[in-house]
Amino acid sequence: MKKYLLLATTLILSAGVWASDVPYKSITQCQFDYDDFNFCSKVNIAKYKNALKAQDPNFNGKYILLNLSSSPKSFRFVALDTRNGLALPLRDEIIGFKDDKGGLTGKPPLIQYSINSPYLCTKGSISAYRDSYDNVKTCFSIQDDEYSEYGKEFTRLDTPEEIN
Repeated sequence: MKKYLLLATTLILSAGVWASDVPYKSITQCQFDYDDFNFCSKVNIAKYKNALKAQDPNFNGKYILLNLSSSPKSFRFVALDTRNGLALPLRDEIIGFKDDKGGLTGKPPLIQYSINSPYLCTKGSISAYRDSYDNVKTCFSIQDDEYSEYGKEFTRLDTPEEIN
């Protein structure tokens, strides 16, 4: 009987750890240079709070990767740390493939990530002030940043690789 009671107590405590309700803490950056997307808008903060309450991690073991874009043609990602409530926005806007004249072809970007990988990898075009690339493969990850107030940033791993 004692074994069953111990087992039941262990299961309840374990379930409590997995279902922890970490509140939203802060965001590492609200806006990026010459970008009108506001990661700190009331609407986006409400999305962070809701995701932290309702979703399980889906990226890099402990993060919820959330697309905040209101357009079906673009992606604006933020990674929410489910252990401390910190939101880490991605500077780059991810969009689809472009033709030779710079117009979108209608082919959406390919986006790959998982709970077991520290990388968000994309194929398509990315847009950021003075740092945009068309039809490239790019990978991003959460990295240590000694200059950030929170010591982390969500950024590109290296220069995007052109694809044909």
